Amino acid sequence: MNLLLILSILVSVFSLALVLIGIPAQIIKNYREKRSGQPLATILIAMGFYLSQIALFYITSNYLPLISFSVGFVMWGITLFQLVIYKNK
Repeated sequence: MNLLLILSILVSVFSLALVLIGIPAQIIKNYREKRSGQPLATILIAMGFYLSQIALFYITSNYLPLISFSVGFVMWGITLFQLVIYKNK
């Protein structure tokens, strides 16, 4: 097996686990507590990281991890939206 393929699969599995388990758990916790559990700087850094990875995977035509990082970017966007909504409460 190609090393690039193996690493792509590993990146995809771990990032998808984070996206499907970790971030939704944070979103649910934020919803229940009606506040954001992450500071703005953390959210923006995470979104910047995800966006840079999306660009890298797109440029290198490495579409497997591109999908999971795209979903992760959307999830962090939801967390940012919650920060804005719950800021005044």
